[in-house]
Amino acid sequence: MSCGCRKIRPVRGHNDALDRATERHRIIESFDVLNVPVGIQALIREALDSDKWDWFKDCDGCTAVSEVYWPTIYFPPCLRHDFDWATGNGGWESNVRFYRIQQAYGMSAFRAGIRFAGVTVAWYCAYKWR
Repeated sequence: MSCGCRKIRPVRGHNDALDRATERHRIIESFDVLNVPVGIQALIREALDSDKWDWFKDCDGCTAVSEVYWPTIYFPPCLRHDFDWATGNGGWESNVRFYRIQQAYGMSAFRAGIRFAGVTVAWYCAYKWR
């Protein structure tokens, strides 16, 4: 992938080795590299540009599943899912959106479904216990 990817595996949460501008550029560049549909791009840009949260600080990556081939915690499907939940829009629609965005990022329906199930269970458990 030519998204300026370098292998950085941070611990969950913010890591000083990461840079906001680099991560944003990697996400935006991934749209062209992976032929992400315009509608999915808009969903991800909404999460990046929102004043309702700070994506660089508040995104903690995929809950209970890996970021697959993405080199940092800011894998766009997970970033958007975190945005939905952090801004009070979590729930079934958010989880279905997560599934669709994963497919736009090249995952098979089966793999996206398994990851959808893992994240859904993890989020509902975490949400219930808060």
